[in-house]
Amino acid sequence: MGGVSASTRNVNFAFDQALQAARDLYALSGVVTSKHEARATEAGLCVDGWEGGKRTDFDTKMSTEGTDVSTISGALVTLANRFASEWAAARGEQDRINFARYVENERDNDGWLEDGAEFFAGENDLGAPPDNPSVPVSPDYAPTRDPIHSEFE
Repeated sequence: MGGVSASTRNVNFAFDQALQAARDLYALSGVVTSKHEARATEAGLCVDGWEGGKRTDFDTKMSTEGTDVSTISGALVTLANRFASEWAAARGEQDRINFARYVENERDNDGWLEDGAEFFAGENDLGAPPDNPSVPVSPDYAPTRDPIHSEFE
């Protein structure tokens, strides 16, 4: 379990807020892109018949704006995906802590007969600690798994 035990503190992570932040960042990326597209459409209308140095400057600035918007929009999506991947890592770690607490509880509550049988056969009813859940994906960034053994959180 990688150093996780029943006495390990809970993961200090705002699970719901992280995925909401991912959704909001992804939505903001779309707003930035759509606002630029509307602006670029209007720019195309206003330059009809416009020639000379000012037109060249305008076209250069619009091109730069397009590049900047792509960069910003991409960075927002990257950040949204980072929130989602951190959610998956934190959820997995908390689930492993919960699992360790569950295992301790099960062992503490075993009767002497079960303890005797498990002495010879081994502990067979607990399973392996959980892996990290899948990383939530855009655009909804929905949780990919409910907490495991949340009663021990």
